[in-house]
Amino acid sequence: MEVQITSRKLIKPSVQTPPHLQILKLSILDQHAPPNYVPNIFYYTNANHEIENINTQKLVEQLEKSLLEVLTLFYPLAGRFIKDKLIVDCNDDGVEFLEAKADGDLTQILQQEPKPYELLRRLVPSLAESATSPLLAIQINIFRCGGLAIGVLNSHRIAGRWTMSRFINAWATAHFHDQGISKVTPPTFVSPFIFPEGDLPSGRLRFPVPPPRMASKKTVTKIFRFVREAIEKLKSEVISGADSGVKHHPSRVEVVSALIWKALISVAKEKHGYLRSSSMSLPFNLRGKVGVPLDNQCGNLCRPIIARFDAKNQSKLVLSELVSLIGDAKRRASSECVKAINIPEMFSMMFEELNKSEVDIFRFTSWCRMGLYEVNFGWGKPAWVSLVPPNIELTILNDTKSGDGIEAWLNLDEKDMIQLQQDPDIMAFTS
Repeated sequence: MEVQITSRKLIKPSVQTPPHLQILKLSILDQHAPPNYVPNIFYYTNANHEIENINTQKLVEQLEKSLLEVLTLFYPLAGRFIKDKLIVDCNDDGVEFLEAKADGDLTQILQQEPKPYELLRRLVPSLAESATSPLLAIQINIFRCGGLAIGVLNSHRIAGRWTMSRFINAWATAHFHDQGISKVTPPTFVSPFIFPEGDLPSGRLRFPVPPPRMASKKTVTKIFRFVREAIEKLKSEVISGADSGVKHHPSRVEVVSALIWKALISVAKEKHGYLRSSSMSLPFNLRGKVGVPLDNQCGNLCRPIIARFDAKNQSKLVLSELVSLIGDAKRRASSECVKAINIPEMFSMMFEELNKSEVDIFRFTSWCRMGLYEVNFGWGKPAWVSLVPPNIELTILNDTKSGDGIEAWLNLDEKDMIQLQQDPDIMAFTS
């Protein structure tokens, strides 16, 4: 399927950002965010002909209009990142807005297995960080069948998935609601005052969790789907097993992460010939966990939690033990938030943990319960929300459309993936 870009422009906020808001410092949490762009794609079918009955050009114009309105609230996204000053210049230079035509039907993507990952890459814009690069780019892809896909690419410097979900939902609300942005709850951008720069040297960015290992060999992507029934069965086995030491009711993210972690440990054992210690990292949302209100605060308000499996103290690999390790790490993180632990010190300790020798590091991130499937522009909720496979070894968890399952995107070395797919638990609990 060919995807042809037909238009490219910059969309600026409809109202100029006032002078007192034109400089946004990066918080210490923003400074520790991965220095990359993150893609999402929202797919809307034309099953009920809501889109078909709208003139394509008029539809795009309406999306542009609502976008420039909502950018007045999310004004940093229309700015530019100044690396040497660790600030966002909220200069209203705009976000990149592209139109594209796809000469195929959307069902070719939704129904195809495995997914056409190279095609997905063409549904989102491509950006490289520079002093003039937009922090946000959007591509409207219109398919032959009348369906469309909205590709969104944002800089992680100032926005995690929670912030981007709020932005995209706000844009959708402004688009389909008669009262426009008056129905949108304004976001706040005060995290630099709550989590100031601290002791970081001026102009120096630190990414404390070592960037995910760039694959030296060929990597492949595989989506593993955990339906609600499989997750409930998995929880039951974890809690009631003879070797279970789980003392809390685990979440679906905890049990799915633990199962994948266990499979990855087994792959490493097969590769090296012995059971190896490992650490897994998973973002922990600080909203609702610290002593200040952050519910509508935008930015990177997450810290990684680290769960450590010590092979020296384990005679065998038990799933319930890994679930407990993840749960314990989350509870420690919550306790540290309540105690307002020194953030630079916290990141320093995590950096040391993740740089221990003979320890495999497995990175996870979760987009579950972020509201990505709530994005409704007036054509119904998305039929699918996807990412684009990264070029790093990483596991990304996302909701299924039903909201009670998990879609796990794994990017691994090709040989490791073959081994992982043969793992008994992976085969038993995924589709």
